[in-house]
Amino acid sequence: MSLIYAGGWVMIPLLLISVIVLALIIDRSLTLIWNPMPDKTQREKIFEAVRSGNNAQAAEILRETDWLKSYANALQSEKKAALYEGYLTEAVTDIAAFLERRCALLATLGRVSPLLGLLGTIIGMIQTFAVIAQSRSGIDMELLADGIWQALITTATGLIIAIPAILCYRVFLSIEAERLDFFNRLSNTAILLKESQD
Repeated sequence: MSLIYAGGWVMIPLLLISVIVLALIIDRSLTLIWNPMPDKTQREKIFEAVRSGNNAQAAEILRETDWLKSYANALQSEKKAALYEGYLTEAVTDIAAFLERRCALLATLGRVSPLLGLLGTIIGMIQTFAVIAQSRSGIDMELLADGIWQALITTATGLIIAIPAILCYRVFLSIEAERLDFFNRLSNTAILLKESQD
């Protein structure tokens, strides 16, 4: 509490941001854990089924994972090639939106927190030098050092928040990209086969 008090009012939004960042990291992590992808063997079976034109079998495997049921329905659709492509594109877009949910906020907070920390440091330095400027008995090095370390608390806090936020954001992005790559490749395979059949 003494460090929070020493950091000044900027510590209040920084603490609020830290709580939100932690909540977002937990939320995104649990979402990825509770909504896994089919394992490697299942993915190979899905591709084999689609390449052989058996979309119903591929959809059946995908339906074993609850959050992929809408994509499974789109994959099994009997629409003509033009409409079929639209169905699959929309399904992949829904998956992307599900995976990206709240990630933009995490990235924004990760970028804002060091700036807030820097603002707190600048304000602290201004206050320190204002006190020194008003001092008539010369510069008190103890007062100067005390003011500077207190001012730097906010920068350190901002960085402590930003580093895990940006790191986790990048991890979430890489997982999202890997998953979307699978669905895009699967959709392209299914669309090409549908066009050749039509």
